[in-house]
Formats: sequence, structure tokens, C-alpha cells
Amino acid sequence: MRKTAAVFFGGRSCENEISIITGTMVCNVLRGGAYDVYPVYIAQDGGMFTGEALFDVASFRKEPKEFLPARLDGGTLYAARGKKLRPLARVDVALNCCHGMGGEDGAVAGLADLNGVANASPAMAASAVFMDKCMTKFIAAALGVRTLPSFRVAEADFARRGAFAVRCIEERLGYPVIVKPARQGSSIGVFVAEDRESLLFALRAGFAYDTLLLAEKYLQDRREINCAAYRSRGEIVVSPCEEPKTSHKILTFADKYTDGGKGDRGDFPARLPAQTAEHIRGVTKLLYRRMQLRGIVRADFLLGGGQVYFNEMNTVPGSLAWYLFCKNLADFRTVLQAVLEEGERDFAARSSKRLLKNSGVLSAFPSAGRKTRR
Repeated sequence: MRKTAAVFFGGRSCENEISIITGTMVCNVLRGGAYDVYPVYIAQDGGMFTGEALFDVASFRKEPKEFLPARLDGGTLYAARGKKLRPLARVDVALNCCHGMGGEDGAVAGLADLNGVANASPAMAASAVFMDKCMTKFIAAALGVRTLPSFRVAEADFARRGAFAVRCIEERLGYPVIVKPARQGSSIGVFVAEDRESLLFALRAGFAYDTLLLAEKYLQDRREINCAAYRSRGEIVVSPCEEPKTSHKILTFADKYTDGGKGDRGDFPARLPAQTAEHIRGVTKLLYRRMQLRGIVRADFLLGGGQVYFNEMNTVPGSLAWYLFCKNLADFRTVLQAVLEEGERDFAARSSKRLLKNSGVLSAFPSAGRKTRR
């Protein structure tokens, strides 16, 4: 009997459109393979949809009349046709292609877990930790992985003691400094500040996107290096390193998507000394293993001053970083199917563990209508 995979994309985030590109690509690559594929789109207002039209990215450029309202309940995917909710399929495994909050942060992983569906992407805990750039720093420190000096700024604290926060950033980090929302991606709300005036602007602008910001020392001679990984049959597969290029101080949204997109610019493999490349690949593997990651992730690093710094972990990278593993997109189906199978094996292992059944504790408590003794 053929297995069924649900591919979730979209999400309640600023990266909804980018996720549509990733999700439709993945659905079409998987289509015709070992799994029956059902696309599930999550709109920015939280609505959930499915249907044949979701395989075509062009459908999202117009009024989505062909999108069917959907619901995942008890592991079964339903679609609304008229006033009736009809079952489409029992979902065997879910793959998360949602970028940003409301998807990449563990929300889709939680939805799968609550429905008893295998999850081929990172679990809730790791997703939530790596969505938060401040928490990522704590994890890296605990594992002995080098990161750049930084300072976290909460919006409520800044409203009360903004001058103190600015002074701390200046004294601990100096200028220039990079300011970014702690729980956003795709360079959204990210600014490089050269002085106090631009720092205040960066902080106020950043709070338009998140209630928590991360200020970090900016490297003038920085190079950005990416490395991806996934797990197949228990073995972690690590990609070669790539170096995306930009003419700006940081990789911008346009660099990543609207000016040609990933894979169209930069050096792959990155032009690095063999020892540096292997160090980056080793740290990527260490983070993957110690955080018990699953599915395809991409670790981003910074090089400067002769040092390698871990920057962040993307648990749902753009286009699932297919270009770091395959020369042709068609070859990516083999990787995706291996990831889906790994998710099913992990789920089977967890499901085999004992669940303590209700032991009758509630029978000792009085009914709601009776008074309880204090």
C-alpha cells in the first residue's frame, strides 16, 4: 500500500511567499515517486487549504478560488467541498516547508505530533530553539561552538531603560553593530548601525517585527559560509560548503530571492582552505547530532579575523537547500524520500515506548458540584 505525505508550506510569517516557492517545488519533486503527495498551504491569517491548484505557484498570484479549505484531524486530512468536510487521506508523514514563525518555530511539528503523524522535519524543541537567535547563542555556548559577541534587547526593557541598552551595546560590542529580530529570517528587519543615531533607528525599526532583538558585533571583513545536512538511515550526510555573494554589508532579501535567488550566485564549493571547510562541516554535524535534528537543515557561519563563527541554524532552509546536495533538481527526489523514510522510522521508534495510562486518580476527587476541603 502506498504511503501518503503531506507537505506543509506558507505560514503566519513574513516569509509566506518564500515558503510557497519552497513548498510547491518540493510537492512537484516528490510527485510521481514513492509517496502520494498532498500539499497543505497555511495562509497568513492561519487558514489551511489543500487541492490540486496548490501544485502550481502561479495559482497564488490570483484569487485562490480553487483552494479547498482543509483540516488535519486525528491524522486524516480533510477538504471542505461545499458545506461538507470530506476525508482525503490518512497522512503517514509530514514535511515542513514553512519558513519563519508559525511554522518553522515548531508549530507544524506540534500539529503533526498532536495528530499522531510522523514528522520528517526537526522536532518542536529544536525548531523553537533555533528559531530564536538568542537561544541559539546559548546552545552554541553549551556545545563549545564559537559565536560573535552579542547583546539581547527586549522591547519592554528598551521602553524602560533604552539608554542603558544603547550604552551596553556600545561598550560591549562597539561600532559597527548588526541588529536583527531574534525570531525572523530572510534578512527581514536587519540593519547595520555605524553610530548611535543609526543604532537607535535599527532598534526601533527592529521592534516593528519582533519583541526581542539581537545586537551583534559586525565583522568588517566578513565572509558568509553555508553548510547543510540531513539524515538517511541513521547516518548524517553533510554538504560541501557554499559562499553566497552580495554587494551589500549583509545578504539582503533581494540577494536571496528577487535578484536571482539561491544557487545562482556565489562560490560552490566555497573557496576555503581544506582545514577550514572541514571544521565548518564538523560543527554542522556536531550541532545536528547533539540537537537530535531531523530532515534537511542549513547551518550559516561567518568568517572574519582568521576565525570561524557559527551564526544560525535554518531548520527549514530556502528551497530545502537542494542545490547543496544535487546537481539537478530531479535528483533531489531521492534525498526527500530518504528524509521521509527517516521521519517514519523515528516516529515508529517513539511510538513503541510505553504510555502510562490513566490510573484512576480522578476517582478520588469530588464532583464539580461538591465542596472541596482545604
